[in-house]
Amino acid sequence: SMQRGEFEPQETQIIESLLDSFELFVNIGANTGYYVCKALSHNVPVVAFEPSQLNVNILLKNIEANDFQADFQLFPVALSNQHGVLPMYGASTGASLISGWAGQKNKYLVPISKFDSTAKSLVENKSCLVLIDIEGAELGCLKGSKTLLNSANSLFLIEVSVGEHQPQGIDINPNLVETFSLMFSHGYEGYTADENLRRIEINEISEIAVSGIDTLGTHNFVFTKDKNHISKIKFAR
Repeated sequence: SMQRGEFEPQETQIIESLLDSFELFVNIGANTGYYVCKALSHNVPVVAFEPSQLNVNILLKNIEANDFQADFQLFPVALSNQHGVLPMYGASTGASLISGWAGQKNKYLVPISKFDSTAKSLVENKSCLVLIDIEGAELGCLKGSKTLLNSANSLFLIEVSVGEHQPQGIDINPNLVETFSLMFSHGYEGYTADENLRRIEINEISEIAVSGIDTLGTHNFVFTKDKNHISKIKFAR
């Protein structure tokens, strides 16, 4: 699906609409490099994070094969709000730090770090387009990424699962309210990452957490402090 251009079509269109408006693309959960290659093909420098060695091997082959000229830096670690080692469950695009995520049982150890300890100097005073797709572990990552959160000119595209893939016995993401509250507390406005680009308010998120009824219609969200960025997002009709 990546080769055919059919992978995550809405997310792809958002990224490609915005790449040229930012100085740096930060890809947390880079997988095999689909979005990394998109950014580098636009000549936008990239800072990427991917802890799975299998994914890293394929990502590096993709970089070499395309002979991109833009600056590229890869950190083969998972990001959280702590340092050390944690088990990762599953593989490929569904690998997660969350035990029981999507019913996955196989696990392996990965190094973990904080963004602020690893790449702070690379993003300071730069406008960053930030993509976070790390299968349920986004809250910990954000807590360790204050440099990005405090930026005046950065935009986030974050996958935040509402009910999908939760461990057995959990219907709604237990970190849902805290994740959105964290973004809003740093001055970001939230929008659905789909053709509606609908504004999200914390009251709706709180109601979902209480009722268990998902009214969002997507698990991908755009967070920005600059509404002008929203007007730049274009979807193919």
